[in-house]
Amino acid sequence: MNDQKRKVTVVDIARVAGVALGTVSRVLNNHPEVNDEMRNRVLETARDLNYTRIRKRRATTRTPSGEANGAASGNIAVICFGMEDALVHLPVVSSALQGIEHALASQHRDLMFANVPDGDRVPAFLRHGRVDGLILKGPNQGRLPVSHESELLRHIYQFPRVWLMGRLPNAQGDHCNFDFETAARLVAEHLAGQGHRHVAFFNPKPGQVQFERLKMAFFGVAPQHRLQATLLETEPPARLAWPLPAITLESHVEELVERWTNIPAQDRPTTLFTPSDRTAVQVYASLARRGLKVGQDVSVVSCNNERSLATSLHPALTTIDVHPDQIGRRAIDLLLWRIAHAEDPHQLQIFVDPTLVVRESVAPI
Repeated sequence: MNDQKRKVTVVDIARVAGVALGTVSRVLNNHPEVNDEMRNRVLETARDLNYTRIRKRRATTRTPSGEANGAASGNIAVICFGMEDALVHLPVVSSALQGIEHALASQHRDLMFANVPDGDRVPAFLRHGRVDGLILKGPNQGRLPVSHESELLRHIYQFPRVWLMGRLPNAQGDHCNFDFETAARLVAEHLAGQGHRHVAFFNPKPGQVQFERLKMAFFGVAPQHRLQATLLETEPPARLAWPLPAITLESHVEELVERWTNIPAQDRPTTLFTPSDRTAVQVYASLARRGLKVGQDVSVVSCNNERSLATSLHPALTTIDVHPDQIGRRAIDLLLWRIAHAEDPHQLQIFVDPTLVVRESVAPI
């Protein structure tokens, strides 16, 4: 019954039609640069799923230049850039996008979408000011170029904006994410309660802002629970070039698992704390290739609660649910506030409280 009541979103259309989310957005917004076959596939899927768009409300607003516009577009845009297109298919990102669209539907606004992997073009709706505000999913490693070196960022910075689940240190704008300190505390409390005393934080992407913040939070809280924390981390990349890979390289995971196995047994951490479920899936596979079993030879705890990724893992994965749907909804709340308070100079952040999902991958000692 809940599935019947849930509003169909553009994410659902993209998944069923087997096309990119940006393609769905272009079709539904009558963009001319879509071939007939793709357009028909998207429209037929939308009809099959009984997808309906909410009519936009009209209201006075201003263009980015400050001139009176007479009527708001009603549109909010999600722009992904600097990363491989596969990012929008990651369950945690897909769930956040669904939260965004649900929140916009309740506000009678429409969602537009663009993916710019190389950061080398400006979407037409952005260039022509057909949006009221932006949700941004940018790269989570390195630094953004300065705005005078990036035409895309020059246009982005003209609009109210909120960064979704990660904001680089030199990025301008508000930010919505989960609370890393709470996540780290929940993991530490659970491991200590299961009798673990030595935990390795497993970081195959040094410099990735999400992983770094979780790492720092965990190393800050571990001593409070009498946990010895060891860092297993690959070397940072010598050079980063867009688009960045959305998925952790398997070779990096293999390197860290090998490093863990080379620690003398009496000194070896009894738990591996991985910062994402996709990394945990790779860790399970790497351990299995060595004849090692999660929950017996080592415990694993993770972050994101991406059920579609972890459903095949045995034993079932203990992980932090970051509630991406809520993050998406709160990002819209923050963006609508920013649209109404564009002159406020402070960069704001909203953090959603995560929860721990206890399963069998953490064995008691």
